[in-house]
Amino acid sequence: MAEITITEEDARVIQELITVARHLKAGGYLSLITELTTNGDLLLEHLANERVIIRGLGLAEAAMDPIKNMPPDKMPKLRYHILHVVGALIEALAETDPKAAPRVGMFGALKYLNDPHVQKGLGFLLTMAKNLGKALEEFEPR
Repeated sequence: MAEITITEEDARVIQELITVARHLKAGGYLSLITELTTNGDLLLEHLANERVIIRGLGLAEAAMDPIKNMPPDKMPKLRYHILHVVGALIEALAETDPKAAPRVGMFGALKYLNDPHVQKGLGFLLTMAKNLGKALEEFEPR
């Protein structure tokens, strides 16, 4: 068997690779990369045959365009807000059966306004609507 000589620089590179691999594993990406490298051709073949996926990717790219052009200093706050809102939305959807939602008239809606959770949700939606209105006036696609 051939002997391998590992220099100090080689050892640093190997250590860096191990660190990267640990981060990929912790984030759940290592198994995805392994699967892509093992069955990537089959996956690409399936993707190429799925118009829905191709159309979806086109829409996703359009949604990502404003994010690509966003100032880097806004990214951490945006990421936090997305995680917080999407997480809360998923929790709310898990607890809400759309078929069981009652019909609510004007007086029923007023009754709901006594609930602090409804107040918090409406407060968020109204704040979001205000910020959206401002952004609609100022935003220019690039």
